[in-house]
Amino acid sequence: MPIIPVKDNPPTISFASSILEKEGIWCVAKVKPQHEKKVAFNFLDSGIDYYLPYYLKKVMRKDRGFRNSILVLFPTYVPFISSERSRALWHQGVEKVLKVEGQQRFKKELSDIFQALESGTIIEPASKAESFVRGEGVEIIAGHFKGREGVVVNTRNEGIDVLLSTSVLGNYKVTVNSKIVNSKKLAEDLSTKIRNESPSAKNIVLQKINKCPILTSNDPSYN
Repeated sequence: MPIIPVKDNPPTISFASSILEKEGIWCVAKVKPQHEKKVAFNFLDSGIDYYLPYYLKKVMRKDRGFRNSILVLFPTYVPFISSERSRALWHQGVEKVLKVEGQQRFKKELSDIFQALESGTIIEPASKAESFVRGEGVEIIAGHFKGREGVVVNTRNEGIDVLLSTSVLGNYKVTVNSKIVNSKKLAEDLSTKIRNESPSAKNIVLQKINKCPILTSNDPSYN
């Protein structure tokens, strides 16, 4: 990964040893939006070890040229090591401290990201829509379909296609903005119904996709 100027950005990691070998209990500071670097600088000054992964993004300038911006990979989160979790709350911008269950697993996750970035692997944040997976059960929380549960059949930019079911007429899919969708455990009634209707359990959702009417831009749920 390119060298990050300390003048503008805190070091991505505050200690020299590997993440896996570093002693201490990992926690995560949940910080205010756009306060990640400020909190990391404060941690650095206070002797609190942390890891703040960055990624590079090309941003168009006013002269239509491009510049590389150094952005935080996981906005509003700063993983850190401290025997006193309350110490992090002393710093401006920290809203709360999250306890990490499964320390070894979390350290391995951080280590994998660190090693990948150091080797030049491209890692970027996932949009909320991309965070959903096909076949995942979800609940629509706003718009015409508020309160309805369905199954994700596709993702597109900031929208996702959700398969819904009627009591008599069959299934249909609606495209909604991912901001009004919450992840939920697979709705057993819906998935069971689709599975029973499909000739192949392996294609529970896929065999229905092309047969479903689609509601998109004209529906308020998409906005």
